[in-house]
Amino acid sequence: MKEEKQKKIRVFLIDDHPIVREGVRTYLASREIEVVGEAADAPEAFRKVGKLAPEVIVLDVNLPSMVGWEVADNLRRLVPKSRIIAFSIHSSEEYVVRMARSGARGYVMKSQPTSELYDAIRQVSQGGLYFPAGMSEAVPAGKKSARKKSR
Repeated sequence: MKEEKQKKIRVFLIDDHPIVREGVRTYLASREIEVVGEAADAPEAFRKVGKLAPEVIVLDVNLPSMVGWEVADNLRRLVPKSRIIAFSIHSSEEYVVRMARSGARGYVMKSQPTSELYDAIRQVSQGGLYFPAGMSEAVPAGKKSARKKSR
C-alpha cells in the first residue's frame, strides 16, 4: 500500500521583483510547499489572496505601493487565518519590530540562505514564530515564545 503524501503547505508570495518570486517559487516547489498565488504589489495581493486563503503569506517589506507593515495590517483583516512572514533586505531592529507589531509571525532576510525561508514557512505554518537570532528583545511581548534560536 502506498504511503499517503504529506499535505503541502499553501503559500502566497508578494514581492515586486519577478526574479525573486520565480526563484522562491521554484525553490519551494522542490519541497512540500505549494505556491498557490503571487502578487507584485499590495493592490494585486488584496485582490487575489482572499480567494486563495493560503496558510502562509511571504511578504516583501518594501513594496512600491505600500510599506510592509501597512500591507500586513490589511492582510490580517482580509485573511485572518493566514500567517505572515516578512521577507526583507533590511536587518534593522525597527523593521522587525514594526512587522511583528503588524502581525507578522516571522521575519527572514533576503541575504540568508533559501533554507531559512523554508524553515520559517514550516515553523510558522505549524503555529510557531520565526525571528532573527539576536533580536529576541525586539520582538514585542506575546511573540517571544517560539523564536528562531541562535546557531
